[in-house]
Amino acid sequence: MHRTPSIPPSSLLLPAIAVALCGAMWGVFWIPLRWIGGQGVGGAWVSLIFNAVALLTPLPWLGRRAAWTGFRRQALNGILLGTAFSLYTVSLVMTDVIHAILLFYLTPVWSTLGGRIWLGQPLTRSRIAALVLGFAGMAAILGVGEGVPLPRNPGDWTALISGMLWAAGTLRSFVQPAAGIALPVFAFCAGGLISAAAILGSAAGLALPMAASGNFAATLPWIVVLALVFFVPPNFLVLWAAQRIDPGRVGILLMGEVVVGAISAALFSGEAYGAKEFIGTGLIVTAGLVEVFGRRRGAT
Repeated sequence: MHRTPSIPPSSLLLPAIAVALCGAMWGVFWIPLRWIGGQGVGGAWVSLIFNAVALLTPLPWLGRRAAWTGFRRQALNGILLGTAFSLYTVSLVMTDVIHAILLFYLTPVWSTLGGRIWLGQPLTRSRIAALVLGFAGMAAILGVGEGVPLPRNPGDWTALISGMLWAAGTLRSFVQPAAGIALPVFAFCAGGLISAAAILGSAAGLALPMAASGNFAATLPWIVVLALVFFVPPNFLVLWAAQRIDPGRVGILLMGEVVVGAISAALFSGEAYGAKEFIGTGLIVTAGLVEVFGRRRGAT
C-alpha cells in the first residue's frame, strides 16, 4: 500500500494550520467534560450525544447517490476514528488530564511507523527532529521524576488505545481519500455513535460512573451546544486535512493540545504549570514548527 501525495508541499500550510488550531481547541475540551461530569452526567453520555448531533451536520451534502461513492472504505475509517474519539472522550474523565492527553499523543509514533511500513515513507531529518522535540516536551511536562507515562489505570489504557486507533484511521484516510468531506464526516460520526452506544451500554451494565445519567435533562441543551462548538467544526477540519497531509504529521501538529491542555489544567484544575511545563510547551511548539517548515522546504 503506497501513496505519493499529489499536493505540493507549498500547498500544505493551510491543512497544517487547521490541524494545529483543532489541537488547541481540543486542549480545553476537558473543561466542559468535567463540568458536565459535575452535573452527574457520565462521559459516555456526552460522547453519545456529541456523535448523534454531529451525524446530522453532513446530511445536506449527501442527498445525491453519487455522494455515497466509496462508503465501504470510509465506513472502516469512520469506525476507527469514531471509536478513537469516543474512547479519548471517556478517558479524559477516567484519569487525570495530562496523562490522558500524553498517552493519546503517542499517535505520531504509531502514525510514523505505519507510514514507513505501509506507505514506504522515508524518515526525514525534519520528521525525526519533530518527534524527538515533541516527546521531549511531553516528558518535560510530565516530569522526569514520574518516569515514562506508562498506563497506570483503565483510563490511561483507554487513552493509549484511542491513540492507536486514531493513528490507524488517519493512515487509512490519507491512503484512501474521499471525493468530498461530507462522507468521511458522516462515517466518523456514525462510527463514533456506534462505539459510544457500546461503551454506554457496557458501562451501564457494570454500573460505572461514566454511564451515570444524573441531571441529564437540564444538561442536554449545553451538551448539544458544546457539540456544535467543540466537536463539529474540528471534525470537518481534521478529516479534510487528514486526506491531504500524512498521518504522522497530523499527530505531531495535534500535539498543540498537550500545550493548551497543560496550561488550562494548571489554570482551572489546580495541576501545576511551572518551569518544566514552560520548557515542555516550548519544545512542543518547536516540534510543530520544524515539521511544518521542514516539509515545506523539502527537508530529507
